[in-house]
Amino acid sequence: IPDNLEAMRQVIRGCDIPVATGERFINPAEFDSLMTTTDVRYIRPDMCVSGGLTAGKKIAAEAEVRGVYVIPHNPLGPVSTAACLQLDAAIPNFAIQEFPSFYHQGNEAEMTTEPFREEDGYIVIPDAPGIGIELAENLTEKFPPRQRSISAQTAYDGGVYDV
Repeated sequence: IPDNLEAMRQVIRGCDIPVATGERFINPAEFDSLMTTTDVRYIRPDMCVSGGLTAGKKIAAEAEVRGVYVIPHNPLGPVSTAACLQLDAAIPNFAIQEFPSFYHQGNEAEMTTEPFREEDGYIVIPDAPGIGIELAENLTEKFPPRQRSISAQTAYDGGVYDV
């Protein structure tokens, strides 16, 4: 459905629960089309695929004008989290931040010289230079690159979809 704006419009209008979408979009124009075509309440830009912080600010500004809130998509680890946190701190229409549960389960806190600090259910915005974090030395030795598994299924028509 995310690639079919007419279908997304029908889902959003036919559902009493606010819809959050956009985590697959790769540029601001896709968010523009979504917000122009539908009554979406929450958008999910991914800083690692939608153009980085500059694009994220543009997307958030356009959403703000339309009364749409931003919930940054964050499935990729501490660099993604740090970029999302910087966006969160810079926009007035930030709603909530996704923080992957695997951060605590897979030692990803060790990927940076300082782990993210959490206080009362909130992540403290890092204030170091850049996006606020420094990667650990010998990172690729400690955490060799590997493909993360994805939960993809083959549809009846041969297409691939997430579950």
